[in-house]
Amino acid sequence: MDTADYDAFAPAYVEENENGLFNKWYERPEVLRLAGDVEGLRVLDAGCGHGPLTKELRDRGATVSGFDVSPAMIAIARDRLGECADIRVADGPVNLSV
Repeated sequence: MDTADYDAFAPAYVEENENGLFNKWYERPEVLRLAGDVEGLRVLDAGCGHGPLTKELRDRGATVSGFDVSPAMIAIARDRLGECADIRVADGPVNLSV
């Protein structure tokens, strides 16, 4: 799958990811449970998509940086997280040093 594919179905993906049984009730809560107390930690959300985990981790006190291959997903994440969020379009290693 290439970037254009992700961009083409970004809005539908967001709807499914936000409200779908697996992501909403199993995967996302379990990832957050496994992450534990993240307050004060720096976290990289690789493949952050539209930012649901990025937001949850930030709300729990982490400093979160994220990247995704899809400009459409990052645009949706920016709407969710605000312009000051450290999220970017990238595919592979990213220099996120402060």
